[in-house]
Amino acid sequence: MKRVSLVVCLLTLALGNTIFPPLFYKEGLGELAMADDSAMAAKLSDTPHTILGALVKSVSWADPLKGTKSEIVVIDAAKKSTHILVTPTTTLWDADAKAIMEDAIIPRSHVNVIYLTTPEGINEGKSIKILK
Repeated sequence: MKRVSLVVCLLTLALGNTIFPPLFYKEGLGELAMADDSAMAAKLSDTPHTILGALVKSVSWADPLKGTKSEIVVIDAAKKSTHILVTPTTTLWDADAKAIMEDAIIPRSHVNVIYLTTPEGINEGKSIKILK
């Protein structure tokens, strides 16, 4: 019985590396790996950018039929326009720190925005807070 278990175990390991190499082996490092989280983390800049008291110039929400994404355009104190991509992971807050829905953000409202920039230059919103 022990021999059968040992053979099954060895076959599983031997076949596992040939059938499912991305799940078990990270090429070049010789170690077990389930996912490459460092590649996902490298997509965004490490330092968040903040715009305080920005005026919302325009708002457009995702439309799957048209293939558009959710985005707001804000104008900072220096009158610079910045496009912010609103993703499903972007947190939306009101002035009382309560979660809100997207439709609560309307043009001409004032917001604080925290965002990260991708290497492609896309500003992904992390937090948008409506001010009173």
